[in-house]
Formats: sequence, structure tokens, C-alpha cells
Amino acid sequence: MSAHVVHKLTSVDTSGRINLGKAKAGALYDVAFEEDGRVVLTPMVAIPERELWLHKNPVPKAMVETGLAEMARGEIVSIDLSVFPEDDEEE
Repeated sequence: MSAHVVHKLTSVDTSGRINLGKAKAGALYDVAFEEDGRVVLTPMVAIPERELWLHKNPVPKAMVETGLAEMARGEIVSIDLSVFPEDDEEE
């Protein structure tokens, strides 16, 4: 599979900014300044810290992903949450 790469010559403004266009407005990036002078932008996402445990634990994460896929296919339309114990933790 070949990737479609778009190159655009642009200049840094007097405040040190590079305009990526309105489509990228508000996007979050990791910026890496390489030794050879390249600047590499990697798109990132931010998640709430309280949800980090899910992303660090593959078993519950897979269960959530499976449930979301089942919902998307219309296999699950509602869930009775009363069968689950309440979380006693204070946030």
C-alpha cells in the first residue's frame, strides 16, 4: 500500500509559528526536533487520567471494544446497569 504524501513549502512567522491550515486547527501534536534539522509532528490525542487504567489493561479494553463493536452492529441495544455493583470510590 502506498501512502499519499503532501508537501507544502511554508515559512515560520515572526512568532515562530507554522500554519497547518484550518483543517488542523485545535489538533494536538507531539513535536520532535531531529538532529538533522527536521521537525516531525505526530498527531496525538488526550484522554482523561481517570480513563488511563483502561488503556493500560488489555483484557478490560478488549471487552469494551467488543461491546462497542456489538452495539455498532446492532447486536446490543440496551444494557441493564442495575446488575453491576456501584462504585464506592470518590473522584
